[in-house]
Amino acid sequence: MKNSPTANRSSKIGKFILTSDKGEKISAVEGLKLSQRMSTILRESRARGLSGDERRKLIKEQAHRKK
Repeated sequence: MKNSPTANRSSKIGKFILTSDKGEKISAVEGLKLSQRMSTILRESRARGLSGDERRKLIKEQAHRKK
């Protein structure tokens, strides 16, 4: 019998979970790469233990500052 691939899905809410590692792999296939500036922001946010919502807020703030 053939092994079927398993999907990363939250058992509580039934939604698929896209981790940053998998997101990077998908982006690489599409030819996209994080800038050094964005890599630094994400690395620092992980080190500070920010939640996903807090990271998004930080990214938005950084994008507004650049303009």
